[in-house]
Amino acid sequence: MVRPIPAVGLASALVQIIDFTINTLRKDHPIFQPSDPSTTPVENAAFLQDLVQNLYRLIDLIDQSELKKIHDEKSANKAAKKLSEAAQQLLKLSDQTKELTTSLIDALIAAQTRGSFGDPRWGTAREALTNGVWKQGDVTGAKKKFRALRREVETALLLALRQYLDQSAESGLPVFTAEDSGRLHHWEKWQNTALDAIHANDWKHNKKKNVEEFSKQVDTLIQAEKEAHFCETMFKLLWFEELDDRLNSIAKPLGNGFEFVFGESQQQVGGLLEWFGSSRGEGLYWVTGKPGSGKTTLMKHLFRNPRIFSSLEAWSGPTPGITSGFFFWGCGNELQKSSVGLLRTILYESLQDMVFGPLEQGQDVIQWLFTDRWNQFTSYGGGLHEFSFPELRRAFEVMVSDVSKKFLFLIDGLDEMDEYPNELIDMILSATKKDHIKICVSSRESAIFLTAFEQRPRLVVNEHTDDDIQAYVKSTFNREIKLEKLRGKRDGEKETSIVSTLAKKASGVFLWATLSTAFLLLGLQEGDDFLVLKDRADALPYQLDDLLPHILDKVEITDLEAIWKVHVLLQKHSYPGILPLSFALTAEIPATFAADVRPLKPVEITKRIDDMHTLLTQQCKTLVTIYNTGPPEQLGIDESPDNLKVTYTHRAIRDYLFSQPELFSKIPTNASTLFAEQQWANAHLWTLKTLALPLLSPSSSDAIVPLRIWTPLSRALEASLTLCAETKKLPLTYMHAALSTAIFLHLKSETGSDLPYFPGPLSSSSSSSATSATSLTTALDLAVLLNLQGYVAVKAKGAERKDVRHAIEFNREMRKRLGAGGEARWFGTGGGGVGKGNEGKLKAEYGRVRTEMDALLEYYAKAVRFGTPKPHVDVPEYV
Repeated sequence: MVRPIPAVGLASALVQIIDFTINTLRKDHPIFQPSDPSTTPVENAAFLQDLVQNLYRLIDLIDQSELKKIHDEKSANKAAKKLSEAAQQLLKLSDQTKELTTSLIDALIAAQTRGSFGDPRWGTAREALTNGVWKQGDVTGAKKKFRALRREVETALLLALRQYLDQSAESGLPVFTAEDSGRLHHWEKWQNTALDAIHANDWKHNKKKNVEEFSKQVDTLIQAEKEAHFCETMFKLLWFEELDDRLNSIAKPLGNGFEFVFGESQQQVGGLLEWFGSSRGEGLYWVTGKPGSGKTTLMKHLFRNPRIFSSLEAWSGPTPGITSGFFFWGCGNELQKSSVGLLRTILYESLQDMVFGPLEQGQDVIQWLFTDRWNQFTSYGGGLHEFSFPELRRAFEVMVSDVSKKFLFLIDGLDEMDEYPNELIDMILSATKKDHIKICVSSRESAIFLTAFEQRPRLVVNEHTDDDIQAYVKSTFNREIKLEKLRGKRDGEKETSIVSTLAKKASGVFLWATLSTAFLLLGLQEGDDFLVLKDRADALPYQLDDLLPHILDKVEITDLEAIWKVHVLLQKHSYPGILPLSFALTAEIPATFAADVRPLKPVEITKRIDDMHTLLTQQCKTLVTIYNTGPPEQLGIDESPDNLKVTYTHRAIRDYLFSQPELFSKIPTNASTLFAEQQWANAHLWTLKTLALPLLSPSSSDAIVPLRIWTPLSRALEASLTLCAETKKLPLTYMHAALSTAIFLHLKSETGSDLPYFPGPLSSSSSSSATSATSLTTALDLAVLLNLQGYVAVKAKGAERKDVRHAIEFNREMRKRLGAGGEARWFGTGGGGVGKGNEGKLKAEYGRVRTEMDALLEYYAKAVRFGTPKPHVDVPEYV
């Protein structure tokens, strides 16, 4: 495949920024306001901030272009062949464009500063600039300069493409990018089209009319770049890291479990399988049943199961179909149990099918669903903010209004959502009135769902699972090694009786069966026989709410303490990875500080995972489970520890433990009330120290993935601030260990990191990148930006002056670029950022008044301090 011409990448960045700035300066380019009257209008400061952010983004495209990289490499190697005339001209124009754009950014920031809340809304950016910042002549002059730059860029690009055509003709090399390898990127398509037009029309760069005709081709490139960036950003805003975790973590039914759903009874009118294929206008089907009866397992079994396709085809006919689903997880994080998470998932998966699937509908469907956002983006670079529930609901309703498609949605665990239940139910009921939409939901028989769904066709799961539970218990007994030693010639009937007792007592509740079976088998001791086991089975209570205290009452004190430790740790982080939880359970403060910064060895990882399996099974009695959230295709092949998450086996267990704190009153523990905070602090530092650096392969065509340092670092700093608030002592040693480890990893990573910084121009010289204003060089840089005043006050005193000066400049330039709200990418759950939404204390520190700290930094940056009073910053006792 022919690679994209480097000149195209840089020229594309240049014409995008030039086009955007010219529109910004035009008097007839209005600031778009949302059309929905229920949506809050965009204030002056907000649209100016979006303008600035988009200009910075486009400058980054210039600095990170392939041609810039080639230029830097050639500059470092003086013996290298010089770049072509066109390439050199584009590089020169890029410097001029950046200089002009930087002055515009400064003017927009000044306009933002001059304004105040309540000012009349400006109709254009030009109005904002001429409100005391620039004169009309300044605006007109800048616009003329940008227009002149565009003509020069187009001329240089035409020359570069013309030379490429001529060289290809001489060498016999292919000119066009092949399409046989799959879908072409927009710039590859544009390059092919532009080369074809230049060849067909014999355009020359030194003919004015040819350049003017070529300019129309450049317009299509600008539009394609806008559409591509908007589409990519919308997908980023919809996607979240845990989007597929719950679905992937649900185990398949054992053996032939849940076969009843494909049986004859479910093919009759009112049956689930019959409903999939019916056209009676019954758009909603309700799967319900007792807690723990297997509703989620059944929904996973149905989701995209080829065995329901023939039924769906009977309903959809030749009409194309879209299938998506969401599995609420009450034990998961915020998005996994929210209506916002549901809608983001359904929209993301549905749009992926429409744009990139067999339908190949094109990116304009994104603009159709998010019309206001698209108009904001083309107006002033806006529309890229976090989604709200009302907006997502509107987008969903617009999407399903398309009667040229059939939609099937499976939504599991409605009773586990924590917000907007009434609104979501209304949305579901409204959607299922349409003949081209089917939604299968599952929930407990709570009052709110009985009221909403009682007249709909339903399946009560626990009425159909007795045989499956019997098979599960029998299979589990057959696999138990301890029972092999007990089995005699006459013990078959006794064992069968125990299995039948457990299956009967379960009353269709799989969770009861799994917990009771595990409890009996884990409790087997030397000297036990089937009579003892039968007595224990007979003693088990019938109800799940009674079974849990029965199990906990029988466990050893040491096991109860293990359950308590895991429980209190899960209260702080309900959905941790297996290695972080392992660290939290085992780490001690001295060993945490002394640990080297290095990845765990495979044998160490295996040992920790095995120990966690033993702890959760043997001591915690399977009340807590390890879930593999990796994609199904990776199961058994690449079971990465990153995919192994730990939480309660079922929400009913979590709810019970939270409601009965007195269960742990008999534990003779000396653990302080800060046990969970301190242990998680240790775990976050261990996680940080054991991060594995990604390897950058020169031949790899994969996208470069930055090292993910921010999550463990932010959690470590959040824990340190919590400990400081509780103990009134600043954990200085801990904070320094976390910050310095993060910087060490950041500087060693060949792919950069997700820490708060912005890379400057690509350069082969490490020294030049180290002096860039927004480059991270020391722990002090991060601490000053994050406004960790106690840490800074102590550490700045012993720091070198050049490091203090860089920290001051780093903070100033970063905050200038981020503006108001730009920090949300690190402090929030909005799509596209790296924040997790649990950085509350860090966010508060970032926003604190910092006058005294800034003055103290200026004091330490001075070469001569005689006669200058030292500013005072309150610092608590530190350890």
